[in-house]
Order: sequence, then C-alpha cells, then structure tokens
Amino acid sequence: MNRNRRQYSIRWMTGTAMMIALIIVLASTPLGLIRLPFLTATTLHIPVIIATLVLGLEAGVLTGLVFGVTSLITNLTGASFFAPFFINPLVSVFPRMLFPVCVFWIAQALKQLTKGFDQRRLIAYIGASALGTALHTAMVMGMIYLLNRAEIAQMIQNGAGVPQAIAEKGVGMGIAALGLANGIPEMIVAAVIAPVVTAALEKALGKMKK
Repeated sequence: MNRNRRQYSIRWMTGTAMMIALIIVLASTPLGLIRLPFLTATTLHIPVIIATLVLGLEAGVLTGLVFGVTSLITNLTGASFFAPFFINPLVSVFPRMLFPVCVFWIAQALKQLTKGFDQRRLIAYIGASALGTALHTAMVMGMIYLLNRAEIAQMIQNGAGVPQAIAEKGVGMGIAALGLANGIPEMIVAAVIAPVVTAALEKALGKMKK
C-alpha cells in the first residue's frame, strides 16, 4: 500500500510539474498568449484541463493558480484594452483556480451519464474540455463586467463621445461579444487537444482506468 502511494505521489508530482512547466513556457511565447486589439486569447487553460483530468482536482487548482499568476504578471505590461483589469486577482487568478473544479465535476458527471459506452472516457474528456473552457471564459469576462462596468462605460463615453446611457448599455453587449469571439475558438481548440493529450499522458503515467 505504501509503495502504491509512493508511486502515485511520484506520478502526481511529475505530471503536475510538467503541466506547470508547460504553462510557463507557453506564457513566454506567442503560442500561450495571443494578443488581440481588445483582449488576449489564451491556450494556457489547456494544461490546466489536462492536469485536472489526469491528476485530479488538486493538480488542476494548483496549475490554475500558476495560470492566473502568469496572466496577472503578463498583463502588468499588456497593451490590450482589458489588460489593466487583469491586474486584479479576482479577474486574473480566481476564475483560473475555479474553472478546474468545473472541469473535474463535469467529467465525473459525463462518465456516469455515459456508462455502457465504449468511448465514455473520451466523451467525458471532450465534454469537460469544451464546457470547462466556456465556463472559464464566462467567469473571466463576468468578473470584468461586475468589477469594471462603470469604468469601461466611462472610457467608452470619453473615447467615442456617446451618451452615458448608451455607453452603459453597450458594456455588457460588448463584453459578451468579445467573450464569444475569443471563447468559441478557445473551446474548440481545448476540445480537440486536451482529450488527446490526456489519454496519452494517462498511459505514460500508468494511470489508465477502466
């Protein structure tokens, strides 16, 4: 029993370290943070999803924390419209630690719902990757709206010269539109890459379960 626990601990530490290293490498290259005029699209959520599905909830939250901290640091010198808002940990860190919890429980629920299917694990991983990414985008953009809607409306009013009432109504629609524009591609990429890498990593770490 002690030997099994020790082996699992080594696998957990190895896998978690790999995902943290991947996040840091991606964050240091254009592949991890794709700068757009108004927002920065990301692929850094993918290692968090993989860590959650392969290694469990604790690894997911830990890698999510690293993701959030790298996002905060990167946006300190970011040039996008929303960069200043990501300096707040409630925007950059908190949602990144919370969304792996969603990924974990979505995967567990889908495994139960697909009992009897030959590819139940793959179905669960695809669903958890796609839905988890969508929730990640919704949480990040939602926090920006909740915490900064008045400031953004003022910026729109001053910059575009539109009436205050129109600017305030446009904030929610604008954030939702940007969330969809960035979130849908991120969701598709995660649903394609994360399940494949998850299955391969499970085999490499000797943790494939029936």
